[in-house]
Amino acid sequence: MKTIKQIADEIGIEKQRVYRHIKKYHINEAHQKEGVMYYDDVVERLVKQHFSNNDHINEAHQSTSKTTSSDTVDALVDMLQNELHIKNQQIKELNTRLAETTSALVTAQQSLQTAQLLHGGTIQKQLTDDVVEVATNEEIKEPKRGFFKRLFNK
Repeated sequence: MKTIKQIADEIGIEKQRVYRHIKKYHINEAHQKEGVMYYDDVVERLVKQHFSNNDHINEAHQSTSKTTSSDTVDALVDMLQNELHIKNQQIKELNTRLAETTSALVTAQQSLQTAQLLHGGTIQKQLTDDVVEVATNEEIKEPKRGFFKRLFNK
């Protein structure tokens, strides 16, 4: 007769797993003493057989999951590399557009500067012409005469 803990220690698993298996399949203890349940050789053999089968299944599952995991990682790496390549192309396109925009901006600034200089020259010419016109108008005008001088024509 053995306890759940003893059976679990022999198999090398946690006693909770053995306990859940016994409860799941409604296996009754052979003997109970002071709250400790003891199981006979038949139950021990069934439990060991169940967990030895599960260990083979678990090992096969782990090797399959490693292979699947490796395939998944490879697929993920390929996908990320493709996305990285696409992003690099987008960056190149954006840099080209930025260079074109910068060039257009420089050209526009130069045109604006030239237009301002021309406009400034036009305004200066107009001011100069206005000054000359005012000067000539003043030369042509007779000096102002007072009321009495105009009255007596002197």
